[in-house]
Amino acid sequence: VAAQVVCREALGDAGAAFVGEETIVDGDEDALRAVSHAASRSVDDVRAALEECDGILSAPRYWCCDPLDGTKAFIEATDSGKQYVFGLARVDGERGDADVAVMIAPKWYDGCGVELVAMRGGGCFARRLDAADDAFARVCAGQPNDLSDDAVRVGISQHESWSALPLGRAGVRPKSITPLCCGSLCKYVAVALGEADIFIQHPKSNGDAYVNAWDHAAGVLCCQEAGAIVSDCHGGVLDMRGSDEERRRRFAPAGGGVVVASASIHTDVVRAYRAGLAQ
Repeated sequence: VAAQVVCREALGDAGAAFVGEETIVDGDEDALRAVSHAASRSVDDVRAALEECDGILSAPRYWCCDPLDGTKAFIEATDSGKQYVFGLARVDGERGDADVAVMIAPKWYDGCGVELVAMRGGGCFARRLDAADDAFARVCAGQPNDLSDDAVRVGISQHESWSALPLGRAGVRPKSITPLCCGSLCKYVAVALGEADIFIQHPKSNGDAYVNAWDHAAGVLCCQEAGAIVSDCHGGVLDMRGSDEERRRRFAPAGGGVVVASASIHTDVVRAYRAGLAQ
């Protein structure tokens, strides 16, 4: 919550509304004081910033912030503890996609950290956090020859079993399968940096077809500008607009999930995914 408050304050009047994941239960003064201490802001400033984190439905653009994607990873002492990410994107509410994005993984690269920035049509760039501010270099997603190529690398969630997933059931046998911790943005980081070729956010088992905008907005643009293709589970264009009352927070991709893959294999990935679902 403190990170979100600082982010909202830093953006100021940056020409867009603001939507953040975190909130505090009304009347929880202990939580307000804790955030005030962590953010080095007054309680009144914290309260005011949080009141501005719900977005404005009529605003054509809005900032979508996930100040800590991968909370479980953040508190773990194991290697997976490096896999938490700060994500921020500016979403065009009329187009349904992002035009500016930032992702920061503070513990990536053995603790050195990495920052990725992207602009629609301008590419995706990254720098290690221990490098100079002007050390950004363009990054490109991998481009394996085809889906049967033994160089294909996949990122999955730690709780998932490859053989039980649609691509596994369809017979796809990648060169490497990397279990990544909770949260989706760390998988987007891996694809954008060229460390993985495929990531699929599988539909929820409870049938809920909606996903949270802040879990995807920044990662989608970074991967697209790095040269990957991001789609719904039918291969269609991802539209981040949801129902009127929730369109700043949640959207429902066709098929209930998201497919991220290198451009050279994306069509084959969607086809194999659909085939695996049918089995």
